[in-house]
Amino acid sequence: MLVHDKFHVVRYLTDAIDQTRRREARAEPILLKKARYAVLKRLDKMTEKQREKFDKINDANIRTAKAWRMRENFLELYECNSKEEATAFFNRWYENVVHSNIIHMKKAAKTLKKHLDGITNQIGTQISNARAEQNNNKIARLQRAAYGYRNVQNLRTAILFFNGQLDLHIKFSHD
Repeated sequence: MLVHDKFHVVRYLTDAIDQTRRREARAEPILLKKARYAVLKRLDKMTEKQREKFDKINDANIRTAKAWRMRENFLELYECNSKEEATAFFNRWYENVVHSNIIHMKKAAKTLKKHLDGITNQIGTQISNARAEQNNNKIARLQRAAYGYRNVQNLRTAILFFNGQLDLHIKFSHD
């Protein structure tokens, strides 16, 4: 069963918000100046200053604020109790987004629709790729430190050693 985890799906929508903000910043430079983090965060993660900035943007009801609300609305999908309920919710959300005038969110919605089965497969399960992400992070840290390794075999040895799969027991044969 293929599962697309929530983190990466939401990241894709957040990138669409940022692209919308960048494009709109030309038309609304004063309102959107230094607003990147205010429009990319969830309300509960904003600082007081970011919340003030976001409230001004939201009150202006510009495309960036609409894109932000679309992402927040999408997150309700993860509160559904079944795959069928999540699919119905997604279809309603999708129709709202594709009939909007926000190009980057339309593109993101179309991409998510292509992967809808993988997104809804997570509903009602505890399936996560957190362990794989953790291992990838460890390997990435080793790679950054690997500039001093002379060859790939030394990097492989370090990966196996630090991830606990290297057998350090040396067997000596007694002739």
